[in-house]
Amino acid sequence: MATEYTLSRVEPNVVCEGQPDEGKVCSVVVGMSASEDGHGAYVDTTVQLTGAAMVTPESLDLSAICNGAADDGEWKTSLAAQIESQKAQPHTWSGVAEAPSVL
Repeated sequence: MATEYTLSRVEPNVVCEGQPDEGKVCSVVVGMSASEDGHGAYVDTTVQLTGAAMVTPESLDLSAICNGAADDGEWKTSLAAQIESQKAQPHTWSGVAEAPSVL
C-alpha cells in the first residue's frame, strides 16, 4: 500500500486587536500526517509571514504556504522514513500464549 499524506493542520494566527496590522495573518501552523498499513507519523511547523505576505485570512494562498513548508522541510521523505522505521520495530504477537502453571 502506498503512503497517504494529508495536510492535517492549518491554523492561521492573526495580529491582535489594537496592533498596526490588526486582523492580518502573521503566522500559519502547518502540519502533515502520513499513514500506511496501520502505521502513522506527523510533523508540523509554524510559517512566519511578514510584509506583503501578511494578508487577511481569506486572502491567504494556503496551498503555497502549506505545500511550501512541506517541500522546504522534505516532510514526505521524513514521514516515509518514520513509517519505515515503525515497520521494522518488533510488534506484539496476535496469537494466544497460555501461561504455564506455577511450579
